[in-house]
Amino acid sequence: MDNKMKLKVEEIKQKSINVNIGDTFSKAWEIFSGIALYAISAFVLTIVISFAVNFILGLFISVPSMVITDPDDLQSAYMSALTPMAFVSNIISLVVGAAVAPITISIFTMAKKFDKHQNPDFSDLFIHYKDGKFLPIFTTYLALQILGIIGIILCIIPGFIFYITSILAMPFIVFTNFSTSEAIKSSVSILFKNFGTAFVFCLACLGVVILGALVCGVGLLAAAPLVYIATYVFYKTIVGDDDDEINEIDQIGTDIYNDNPYMK
Repeated sequence: MDNKMKLKVEEIKQKSINVNIGDTFSKAWEIFSGIALYAISAFVLTIVISFAVNFILGLFISVPSMVITDPDDLQSAYMSALTPMAFVSNIISLVVGAAVAPITISIFTMAKKFDKHQNPDFSDLFIHYKDGKFLPIFTTYLALQILGIIGIILCIIPGFIFYITSILAMPFIVFTNFSTSEAIKSSVSILFKNFGTAFVFCLACLGVVILGALVCGVGLLAAAPLVYIATYVFYKTIVGDDDDEINEIDQIGTDIYNDNPYMK
């Protein structure tokens, strides 16, 4: 499967992708309507766990205040952000985020199940802690965040481009056996050549999040999962679904067996 997917990625890189963003979000909304309870639960659970862990750690690790009440405090706040304690706190927050990422990423898996006419359940929220995907998701989350931060430091634009072109990395991790480097490289190489499409998609996602935030913030509970589902649809539209090909082959084999009297 890995070699087959790698060949498919190379084929995709050689051509321009054509994605209707409106259709993407229409399909995403259809899926969201069917898994809303599970998707929102995954998002909320991730936030609650992250907040709880960081709160507990905050009781033992004192972080300098970053609240700026006076423009003259900007330099002081900047220096505070560079203190060892602030650095340790940021690293811990990053690791905690990576550790709970499989819960949020399960939205991809539940979206695919619903798309395949299967019913998700609450156990799917923790599926990636049991299916061998935890470590790839963990390392990919860290890599995406660290590389993005480095890009932002390098005059912002490189980070901006990286964040946009790496949005398919997690779907590659979940739906293939790609390593972290293969997933990120595949996503960036495909979307860098189709940056306009990726940019419009990300802009649409940002619009959804802003609309969600405008509804007293409560709308984010639906907007954020919807963006994840839209990313799944975006990935499927570009990369396709190997399961469909496998099922077709299996079906062909079954039909031949059933229809040929000499094979009974």
